Amino acid sequence: FPSHDSTVLLHLAQKIDEACKDIERDLAMGKVNDLGDYKFACGRYRGLLTAKDFIIETAQQLEQDDD
Repeated sequence: FPSHDSTVLLHLAQKIDEACKDIERDLAMGKVNDLGDYKFACGRYRGLLTAKDFIIETAQQLEQDDD
């Protein structure tokens, strides 16, 4: 079973997934007004994915340390 710390981190990763889906939905629905909005949305998306990668790596390291 994952440790409490890694469980919290995995929960954060799921929240990031939800935020990414919100951005995807907004882009698909044409809710960006101009190129600046589009670039901002893409930057947020990329930043969220980077944060998720760091969180998952940390959770995996915590689980390995527990073994």
